[in-house]
Amino acid sequence: MEEWTLNQTWSGVPQGGIVSPLLSNILLNRLDSYVETVLIPQYTKGVKRKLNPEYVHLMNNSRYHRKRGRVEKAEALRTQAQHLPAVAIHDPDYRRLKYVRYADDFLLGFVGPKAEAEEIKRQLRTFLREELKLELSEDKTLITNARKEAAKFLGYEVTTLQANDKRFLTAEGKSRRSINGRIGLRVPRSVSEAKCKDYMRNGKPTQRPEKIAESDFTIISNYQLVYTGMVNYYRLAYNLSALNKLRWVMETSLLKTLADKFRLSVSQVAKK
Repeated sequence: MEEWTLNQTWSGVPQGGIVSPLLSNILLNRLDSYVETVLIPQYTKGVKRKLNPEYVHLMNNSRYHRKRGRVEKAEALRTQAQHLPAVAIHDPDYRRLKYVRYADDFLLGFVGPKAEAEEIKRQLRTFLREELKLELSEDKTLITNARKEAAKFLGYEVTTLQANDKRFLTAEGKSRRSINGRIGLRVPRSVSEAKCKDYMRNGKPTQRPEKIAESDFTIISNYQLVYTGMVNYYRLAYNLSALNKLRWVMETSLLKTLADKFRLSVSQVAKK
């Protein structure tokens, strides 16, 4: 359907069609098999990364000075060490490749050099073209350094977390950094800003005149459903508070809409 007119299509999948994910799963099941049986075994090796020699040296020195009562020196060395990764980031004997797909969107997480990431992308492009007659979108298929940037996937930003002050105690009573290197999902700033614009004019929250003819229940429910839907979708994000501005904008817009409907001030509606 386009502008409520039915057009016959002989190839491709209609944008937004309800069977689009199903058709994608049927076709791209072959891509899943290729990645899982060829690429992942090819780019997976080693049990765990080697320790970072510089980190180990500093921590050993810290323990040495602590045993001799030089606590201040020991703490300074320990702090210095904690600004370094505990493992070798560029360990040539360690590789990991992970893969996830939803409909026709997929993401690969790779631990290894950029040159190998580019080779993985080349192999994917070749497989899609030769086996499935599909073209890899160069604009959307990007190689991203997760330590410095965020990869975009299904509306989220995917990155690795780094925070030396986030720590936990092991069973042995040792303090370790708890989140460094872990994957984090976050709400893109652009998402909240774009949604806020639907309820703003000239940079300020405004009423929605098209809603005034609706019942009070319908108006309030509509605002609630939109905001709740956003929060539920991004519930996995560690920065869910990024939607606080949207909540304030929508609440203010709701109050102004009801005030306009009943010819009251915003403060009077808020009290009710």
